[in-house]
Amino acid sequence: MIDQRHFEVIATPEGWIWEFYDGDVPLAVAPAPYETSQDARNAVDAVRDAVAEVQQLDAFEFTVDPTDHARSRIHIRGEERSGIFEWALEQGEETLAVPSYTYTTRDSVVDAARRFRELAVGAMSVYLTGAKDESVSYEPFSVGRGTLRNRLWSLLTRGRRHRTFIEDTDIRIVVSGIRGKSSTVKRLDDVFNRRGYDVLTKITGNQPALIRNGDVIPIDRPGPYTTLYENINVLREFSPILESYTPENVAIFENQGITEYTTRLFNQRFVKPHVVVIANIRQDHQDTLGKSRRDIARAFARTIPPGTDVVSGELHPVLHEYLSAEITRAGGTLTQVTIPDDQRGRIGAETVYAVNDVLRLLDLEPVPEEQLNGYLDAIQPEWVRLPGGQVFNGAEINDIESTEAIRRSLAGENYVLPFVYLRADRRSRTASFADYLNTLADRDLIQRARAGGAFTDVFAANVDVPVTTHDRDENAGSVLDEMLAGEYPVMLMGNTVDAFMRDMDAEISERAQQVAIGDAD
Repeated sequence: MIDQRHFEVIATPEGWIWEFYDGDVPLAVAPAPYETSQDARNAVDAVRDAVAEVQQLDAFEFTVDPTDHARSRIHIRGEERSGIFEWALEQGEETLAVPSYTYTTRDSVVDAARRFRELAVGAMSVYLTGAKDESVSYEPFSVGRGTLRNRLWSLLTRGRRHRTFIEDTDIRIVVSGIRGKSSTVKRLDDVFNRRGYDVLTKITGNQPALIRNGDVIPIDRPGPYTTLYENINVLREFSPILESYTPENVAIFENQGITEYTTRLFNQRFVKPHVVVIANIRQDHQDTLGKSRRDIARAFARTIPPGTDVVSGELHPVLHEYLSAEITRAGGTLTQVTIPDDQRGRIGAETVYAVNDVLRLLDLEPVPEEQLNGYLDAIQPEWVRLPGGQVFNGAEINDIESTEAIRRSLAGENYVLPFVYLRADRRSRTASFADYLNTLADRDLIQRARAGGAFTDVFAANVDVPVTTHDRDENAGSVLDEMLAGEYPVMLMGNTVDAFMRDMDAEISERAQQVAIGDAD
């Protein structure tokens, strides 16, 4: 899922800071830099605690009991004569958060403070750069290349030290599946960290990193794409640091293997998890995992080590039944995620509520539902307002099922203008999105479309509405202008890893911030 609302933990020349983003717009910032990324992470937890206290949440896991410190409040200050208004999140005499902008009216600053209060509780931290702490390497850990045989031999010959790493970790969790893996890993990391556990977490996604209790070491890929053997490379090349960081309590790994073989190898030989979370089964990576959702389900089921407890966020009854039979046959157990009736249908509910099913399997206290709903609130999609129109960048959500769920949440039965970006190495994905647009056309939900990237002419020829195509070397800002000049909101989809799409994302962010500055005035 796309975490539109999130805290970014960032290294600056002065130290570590955090910023809170509402979509592409910075809404709040740390009042001063911190010495380490862990200090910044702890400050984020303090902010979320304070906001929960301000909201008077009855059920919330505070990292520090609210009765142990001065009362938290959001203070609005300013006067009409100067036309400068600000808000601040305060705890007694201490300021925990300040706005990213000043505001020219009381109404606008009150709206901004209210928005922060509503969304900050469930927002996750995203780490954007390497650790400042000298006990951790300043340089990114580089995931190298080389033959698979050499990778495996180098790792397997570590033998005893790696077995010690595995055996010394009380709880080992692996998160796999198609969509929402990184978000699920972040939430599990958040819960265990806030409860005081010693936690080592590997996040892949768009900002891959290893995190130990808030200290972050980024994983630097040699190219823009996730490699098939990234997990093997992490364990092989990073083993000395990984083993020196062995947590006493919890290790959480996102399994980015996109073949059945590498996923199974990672689970059965390198992590040996107590619990595996399969976030969901979606139509993606068909070239390596299988052509149908049933084939993909079979591939994931075959990766489960005997005796492992599995939590599945896949809600399709036929796929769940198939997963259950395959995993039980292999000697594992399967628990389907439990979602309260009033939260069913919300984007990402299956990955958010998977947290509690994992905790129950480990005989640990579940997170209060009110707190889980805060996570859900933070990831619900909203249109981004730009000068001239609205846009949603869903290009990093590469499967059609998740894309449709977001489209339905944003637009319902109203028209959108889809822009599909295509990759030459994802032909099955391209075919899926052509079929998806035809389904939307049949349902009278789109009247035309746009496409960019590879094989756009072939794609356009297989879509039943007029498709305007764009070359990779076109100016992203000009393309965005053309789309916003139309009648309907724009939804980007398909693929995101390309210079053109990075430029498009930058254009959207810059324009969204222009709107936010205008609102502040």
